[in-house]
Amino acid sequence: MPTTSLVIDNELLSATSIEAAKSARDVRHVAQPFLAELNRVHGEGQPNKGSGHKWVSSFATSVHSQPVRRRTGYEQQNLSFSGVLTPMVLTPAEVSYPIGISAVEEDLNGGDLQTIELASRRAKAVMSEAKRDFEKQMIQGGVSQYDDWNTLNGIDFNNKGFLENAAPGAQDNVVGGFSKSAHATLPGTQNQFFDIGSNFNSSGLVGLYRSIIKAKARATDDMGGLTVLCSEKGMENYKRTIQANERYIVNSGDDKLDATGLNLLINGVQAHVSTNMPTTSTGAADVSFYLVDLNAIYCIWSKVLRDGYFSHSDFENIGNGYSVRVAEILVRGQLTCEFWGSSAVLTNGETF
Repeated sequence: MPTTSLVIDNELLSATSIEAAKSARDVRHVAQPFLAELNRVHGEGQPNKGSGHKWVSSFATSVHSQPVRRRTGYEQQNLSFSGVLTPMVLTPAEVSYPIGISAVEEDLNGGDLQTIELASRRAKAVMSEAKRDFEKQMIQGGVSQYDDWNTLNGIDFNNKGFLENAAPGAQDNVVGGFSKSAHATLPGTQNQFFDIGSNFNSSGLVGLYRSIIKAKARATDDMGGLTVLCSEKGMENYKRTIQANERYIVNSGDDKLDATGLNLLINGVQAHVSTNMPTTSTGAADVSFYLVDLNAIYCIWSKVLRDGYFSHSDFENIGNGYSVRVAEILVRGQLTCEFWGSSAVLTNGETF
């Protein structure tokens, strides 16, 4: 027996819902600054890898040879060599979100246009959910079904979290088999850290500026990849601290300058508010600010038969007696790190 009595073909339904999903937003929407900044620095869906069950990167953790001082030209070279690379092995993670529509629902919706509208709304809702979950996993971690994905939160997740609340040299997370503690003397394996101590008024600006200065001094690429992610209270406390000393000017004949609408920078770095910043039940390690060097910490998207960057598949009849057809949103890739030293985490800046 046929699995469906649907009149609209899968190609038309798929094309319509795919287009609709691009503008996904609903009443559950929250800002996704990490994903937006990834797209700004690397482009949507970039960088990507075309194959592989394991992605192997390596760090130069040793020196290969020793120098020899030459004065006459007859000095003997030191031919003692050693390997220089320590690998980090990452496994691409995959999460899929199904979108379903049944023959009964199509019939009850009373026509082609209503059915297309129903599928489009569901595609938008699912796409929005996928992006919210991804954003939360990257910043906070612990999202259901995202167990295989890494996260920035190295406080609560020591086997896949990148940024720790410990001083450089004392960090010991293990990511992809790479032990930060085993190479703790190397500045590139240790992120910057500052504890504001629940007193932003006295320590907040000092901590922010000190962390950004240290990160910039160790950045391996241009500064265009630096971004600040902050909690709502963290941004409020920062704004409150500097507001008394702010001065505004009008130029280019514009007499309608709105001081509250200015794009806020912290020491030259764009700052973005996130509702997903990690908190603890005791408040002992609330993350108020992340400074992320997106040239060093970023997501690699897996692109094989399907694009792993929130790709929307075609609708297909699932068979087995079901009068239902299903599409899916696919999220596949992995958060990776090339260098920790140019990123930072600042905790306990929620209290002024």
